[in-house]
Amino acid sequence: MTKVTNLEEMEQENSIPQMLINNAHKLFQAGLGAVMMVQDEVVNLADKLVEQGEATETKSRKRVDEFVDGRKKETKDLTKRLEKNWDKQMENLLHRMNIPTRAEINSLNNKITRLTKKVDELKKETA
Repeated sequence: MTKVTNLEEMEQENSIPQMLINNAHKLFQAGLGAVMMVQDEVVNLADKLVEQGEATETKSRKRVDEFVDGRKKETKDLTKRLEKNWDKQMENLLHRMNIPTRAEINSLNNKITRLTKKVDELKKETA
C-alpha cells in the first residue's frame, strides 16, 4: 500500500503544479481576452467620437456660414439705407444752396425738348 499511496501522492503532487500551470494559463488567456475586449471597445469609442466630431464640425460650419450670410445681408441693407440717407441729405443741401439736382436738370431738359418740338410744329403750321 505504500507504493499505491506513494503513486497517488506523486500524481497529486504532479497534478497540483499542473493545475497551477493550467490555472495560470487560463488566467493569462482571460487577461488577453480582457485586453482584446478593451481594445475593441476603445476602437469603437474612438470611431464614435470621430463621427460625433465630424457631425459637430458640420453643424458648426453651417451655423458659422448662416451667421456670416446674415451679417452680409444686414450690411448690404444698412449700406442701402445709408446711401439713401446720404442722397437725401445731399439733395437737401443742394436745395438750401439753390443748386438744382441732376433729376431736376433732366426734368427741365425734357420739358425744354417737348416745348421746342411744339414751337417747331407751330412754326410749321403758321408758315
